Amino acid sequence: MAGVLPAQSSDAVARWRAGRALALRGQVDSALRTLEQAGAGARTAGDLATEHATRRGRADLWMLRGCVDSASRILREAVTAAVPGDRSSADAFVRLLASQQAVAEARTVLVKAYGDVPSVGRSITRESVTFLQGMAAVELAGGQESAAMATLTSALAIAVRLHDGNMTARREHAVGDLTVENGWLLFDLAQLRRTAKSTGIHSPREHARIMDNLVKGWPTLDVRPDDGVPITRFADRLAMRAALCAADGSACPAPVVAKGCP
Repeated sequence: MAGVLPAQSSDAVARWRAGRALALRGQVDSALRTLEQAGAGARTAGDLATEHATRRGRADLWMLRGCVDSASRILREAVTAAVPGDRSSADAFVRLLASQQAVAEARTVLVKAYGDVPSVGRSITRESVTFLQGMAAVELAGGQESAAMATLTSALAIAVRLHDGNMTARREHAVGDLTVENGWLLFDLAQLRRTAKSTGIHSPREHARIMDNLVKGWPTLDVRPDDGVPITRFADRLAMRAALCAADGSACPAPVVAKGCP
């Protein structure tokens, strides 16, 4: 793992990583307690990056427990408190709103979060990739499967060019056509291929092909440093974990989800 960023608290970062590990083992209650401790420590230390990461993680965990209102409240507060340039909480909130078919609000949050980025969606930047991911989620929530497919395809093209311009990532964080820039895009595309109602988009075979490639490359790609704004997506990470377990013949225990929402 990379060294702690200068503005980060080593203790808070360690607790954050411990909470994430618990979450990915399906230990939701323990993960929530650990992330709350990490957030409190980060707040005391003035470590905003880690504090916001713990908020995103807690929201993911409440979603795993089916507590949509709790997750929404946390992310709404996180978006308001985010430091300039940190759009990760907005990205997570857009995905949550889209999952609840709150299309208009999801689009508003997305556009506002990226409103200060020049040529977003067209420029060869990480912001363009994440913006288009969010837009695809919004389009899919609105039943626009063809539009979502086209948006993800555009994002993949940008991710390829972004990776080609990053010499370090080209050497260390690629497995065939799978790269650190396009991993989550391909995951989203695989889910669209599985769940789409449109006959031209729905393809169990293509879903299986993409997931097979992700399984092969995930252990290599998902070890990058947190860089201050880690992607949480715990539910999706648990889906990837299940796919990894299925591939090597092991059994992943089902997450133990506690009852009750705050």
